[in-house]
Amino acid sequence: MKRQFVLLPMLAVAACATPQPATPIETPTLGEGGCDADTLGYLVGQDIGEIDTATLPRPHRIIRPGMAVTMDYREDRTNLELDETGQVVRVFCG
Repeated sequence: MKRQFVLLPMLAVAACATPQPATPIETPTLGEGGCDADTLGYLVGQDIGEIDTATLPRPHRIIRPGMAVTMDYREDRTNLELDETGQVVRVFCG
């Protein structure tokens, strides 16, 4: 019988506890340790001459048609692939 009296106050205290607020999710900004291809998808179709490449996250590379590129995969590198006219046709990681 004593066990019931001991457990009831403990349950009442647990029921009155206020929940802790959830930890807010931080939104990453460009260039913070990951590839930004998803974020920069809006560049597809734009002329590379109209893009301020100094503002692109590092590391990045701009791949022109026929240009030799290394085959090393870097998950943090953002690649912009261009067509013959200088328009961005693809933004991808690697």
